[in-house]
Amino acid sequence: MKLLFIYNPRSGKGRIKGSLCDILDIFTGAGYDVTVHPTQDAEDCRKTVARLAAGYELAVVSGGDGTLNEAVAGMLEIPEDKRIPIGYIPAGTMNDFANGNGIPRDMTEAASLAVSGARKSYDIGRLNGRIFIYVAGFGAFTDVSYGTPQATKNVFGTAAYFMEGIKSLSRIEAEEVRITTAEGGALEEEALICLIMNSASVAGFGFGDFYNVDMSDGLFEIVVIPKSTKLTDLAAVISEIKNGERDSGGVHVISASGAVIETEKPVSWTLDGEFGGETGRAEFEVLHNAVTFIVSEKRDK
Repeated sequence: MKLLFIYNPRSGKGRIKGSLCDILDIFTGAGYDVTVHPTQDAEDCRKTVARLAAGYELAVVSGGDGTLNEAVAGMLEIPEDKRIPIGYIPAGTMNDFANGNGIPRDMTEAASLAVSGARKSYDIGRLNGRIFIYVAGFGAFTDVSYGTPQATKNVFGTAAYFMEGIKSLSRIEAEEVRITTAEGGALEEEALICLIMNSASVAGFGFGDFYNVDMSDGLFEIVVIPKSTKLTDLAAVISEIKNGERDSGGVHVISASGAVIETEKPVSWTLDGEFGGETGRAEFEVLHNAVTFIVSEKRDK
């Protein structure tokens, strides 16, 4: 059996360097012949997966959520009948996909899971032609992940996001948003935050039981948090969402297989924690069961 291992040597202050030999030993001990590829620059992971993965039985990726996003985008460039499962060794700052799918933060434990875990087909989102795995969004705080300097992340870790979030408070503005779903639903709202989600964890925050997450049901959840008159109201709404109170503060949750989302002026979108472009019209669709991941059987869904 052949395994393609792609890792980002810069993620998480180069965390993987101290575990690399143990990871390769785990892969080899599981019966795989391993090809190792450290990424060289942006988009290298995507290009390498698209070019090589069809000739392997398993691909394992290590890096942050942005690296994983690239791996999925590359896998979707391969004909469907030649796509292979993806294992993930988290090495970034937030690692939302790993947090929501029972993938250990310990690298050697994650490597063991990658060669022994459950294979599960997942829905993937596409927004204006760009792929995202677990979240796309705009509005208050959504630019914090890609707007936080890498040097700050390296020094402060998760706390870096909170530091940048505090800086962004003075820029919070509501946006007039119009949503028309593929199922015929419609919503107009003055929104502080709009998220398209297929995860129970975003930017390190767990969403509790606020909505049921089934990552392979052909639907993503569109979550719209409306304008609040006071910042403290917004903080209360977010706190209630984390505690699983679905009807908090008039928050809207819409399940959809696709949607057109329009705003009065162009807004900056975030896709899996990376900058996703600026537009006033976003066309979103779900690619049903498009990619297979290796995850823990103990995950929530």
